[in-house]
Amino acid sequence: MPKVCISFAGVAALSGFPEFPSAAAEQLQVEFPQAKIVLVREPDSQRRRALYADTDVLFAVRFSPEDLAATKQLKWLHLSSAGATHVLFPEMIESNVLITNSRGLHGVPIAEHVLGVMIILARKLHEAYRIQLEGRWARREMFDLYPTFRELSGGTVGIVGLGSIGLAIAERTKAMGMRVIATKRTGGAKPACVDELFGPEELPRLLRASDFVVIAAPLTPGTRGLIGEAELRVMKPTAYILNIGRGAIIQETMLIRALKEKWIAGAGLDVTEVEPLPAESELFRLPNVFLTPHYSGFRSNYWEHALAIFKPNLERFLRGEPLKNVVDKRAGY
Repeated sequence: MPKVCISFAGVAALSGFPEFPSAAAEQLQVEFPQAKIVLVREPDSQRRRALYADTDVLFAVRFSPEDLAATKQLKWLHLSSAGATHVLFPEMIESNVLITNSRGLHGVPIAEHVLGVMIILARKLHEAYRIQLEGRWARREMFDLYPTFRELSGGTVGIVGLGSIGLAIAERTKAMGMRVIATKRTGGAKPACVDELFGPEELPRLLRASDFVVIAAPLTPGTRGLIGEAELRVMKPTAYILNIGRGAIIQETMLIRALKEKWIAGAGLDVTEVEPLPAESELFRLPNVFLTPHYSGFRSNYWEHALAIFKPNLERFLRGEPLKNVVDKRAGY
């Protein structure tokens, strides 16, 4: 009988993350009597790894070389995240362990988050709230703040990375009356909600044309540091950059310089190079930055949606069929 471990214990990086409910694990056991479902709540890493020794399937978000070394028969690692770079250490890449991700889980909340941040920046709502807390009625000041008020309708959004999250963003921004352009590493038909689809080599063209640039690409060797001085300098001085991908895709030191020297109008960041963001970071104090602490993917009934992706794959695994959402371990996603 295959052993399936659900393990989100002892992950400090998941502070504030909803705990996996016992009732969901119990229901999973009812639905899959041919497997042994084990919900791991052991905070001690050594005792937790002992439970991995005879595990065939692991549903988790973090996995270390030490975890892999503790496994004897692991065949499949399913991640609750869309990104997989954090588990792609050399030993895992060379192993026979199959990795799948939760692609599709985060598209709706992240797309709505992006739309909200775009409206905040376009309508200067972050500035209005700051002035409200100061107890001032500063209508003239709001008009004078750079850049001028703008609408999303009629503007251009450039989406870097048209995966499932990028597509969800494209659908919603198109509905707001925006022109949507995007880059995608692989080919394929252009979705109806996208006006122009470029290859990665045409990134400068996207940056020059966009009023809002949204980083929705995964972190891979090819995207690490993708946005640096040259890229920020070709953007419009009235444009904003939003990052809901991974912090390391943007060279943070150069982004801070661009924001201070007004190469661009501002930034909306849900991810940063180092998380939690150090208290001394200038990003906390720059008036043209809107920060959220990496929560754009959080959604209501999180585990219900996550299991809707995991359970069909578990059925396939138990039947010996190919899995969906398989991560290319060498490509990084």
